[in-house]
Amino acid sequence: MGCAHFMEPKKTPLYDEHLSLGGKMADFAGWMLPLWYPSGQVAEHNAVRNACGLFDICHMGEFEIRGGGAQSFLEEMLTNRVHAMTDRQAMYHFLLNERGGVIDDCILYRFDAAYWMLVVNAGNIHTDFEWLSNHAPSRTTVVDISNRTVKLDLQGPQAPRLLSEWIPKTTLAELRFFHFIHGVRINGMEVLVSRTGYTGEIGFELYTDLTHARALWQILLEKGRAYGLLPCGLGARDTLRLEAGLPLHGHELRPDRAALGHPWEFAISWDHVFFGKKALSAYREDGIRYWIIPFRMDGKRKAMPGWQVRLNGEMIGSVLSGVISPTLGNVPIGFMEVNRTVEKETPLLFCPEDNTTLLEGRVWTTPFIPPTSRRKITEFLT
Repeated sequence: MGCAHFMEPKKTPLYDEHLSLGGKMADFAGWMLPLWYPSGQVAEHNAVRNACGLFDICHMGEFEIRGGGAQSFLEEMLTNRVHAMTDRQAMYHFLLNERGGVIDDCILYRFDAAYWMLVVNAGNIHTDFEWLSNHAPSRTTVVDISNRTVKLDLQGPQAPRLLSEWIPKTTLAELRFFHFIHGVRINGMEVLVSRTGYTGEIGFELYTDLTHARALWQILLEKGRAYGLLPCGLGARDTLRLEAGLPLHGHELRPDRAALGHPWEFAISWDHVFFGKKALSAYREDGIRYWIIPFRMDGKRKAMPGWQVRLNGEMIGSVLSGVISPTLGNVPIGFMEVNRTVEKETPLLFCPEDNTTLLEGRVWTTPFIPPTSRRKITEFLT
């Protein structure tokens, strides 16, 4: 008899830092990551909304894509407008399979026409790399640089002021949403600073070499104290992304679901040929059969993933994600998948399969809270 193969969770280069800060660790997508620190999930969430927070996102994957055929290859593999991207621009994309299902959602960075970086989800690094490598033409190379790349997310209204300790305010002021600056020096460390994030707040994602992981983390925490910065875990990351109306792969986006009928269709540009387009077009012509729609509860209890959603006594779908929203005064919110379109404010019932609980809620719209991410950086530098 063979024994079950157990994979030990991986550790980011900041694992010991999290332990020293009292981080409550848990396995996420095969990585040991902090859920929260002693200050607590709500304090971390509020720090990002009102001051700033720092996240260890080293578990995410990064691929370098280079060569003369890189742009046309990416154009074929990704759903958004690769051809419209300019140097130092980032763009949100889907990577689809033949059936139009979402293998992953990712962010593409353009350095120039022959040099790109693709940032992918932790649980999909291997799948995405195989998929891209198997389709890459001979004059295009795809290199997995995840193991030597550190990613830290600095999010919140005080983040621009903190970064202005190292980057001139005039340079920061010119950094537009979904654009980046590379070659920034933070205490001698070379850092790529991208105006992107997963919280709905103004903020940045920072990439540097593995050798700088602890030094960059420590200097940001140290200098950040004056700006109300807290280290933040996965708990706050989930409540922040849901309030901002952003999807989590494996919940709202999945390989077995066509990439339509949800609030993130802006990532699909129909003006070019891409992998999975034929299946999506057929699906669209056939008539969409399910939609991903936001909801909020009427009471203080949240509906859990997998719970049934009922409309006028009929089961119409199930809950995909649910959290209690600190910014909305602890109102529970989430996303559900349903078999029809329903208007905002439509009353719904939520219940587990065993019918032991029946909670009331209603259809809502996203984002649940107004984002600050697109506002002018100058507003946050004074």
